[in-house]
Amino acid sequence: MNNTSYGPLHVAPVSVRAPFDLRCPLIYDPAGSRLDRLNALREPLAGVELGVYDHRMLDWLAGWDTPTVGALVSLMHRARRAGGAR
Repeated sequence: MNNTSYGPLHVAPVSVRAPFDLRCPLIYDPAGSRLDRLNALREPLAGVELGVYDHRMLDWLAGWDTPTVGALVSLMHRARRAGGAR
């Protein structure tokens, strides 16, 4: 993804993946998929060692609505990029 895909959010996300303000008409599920939300939460944590409690919290967060999870995923990706710039 390019840098603009993970820029600041100015509206509630409609997707858990960048670009967060666009729905993909081919895969958009209005109810949202818990598994997709869980996978989206895990992506920015690739390479980070996670414990049992960490996994439990990610599973709990995946139960939240798409705007909430999308905002968290966006924040995690941006935090990871900012930390990598040092």
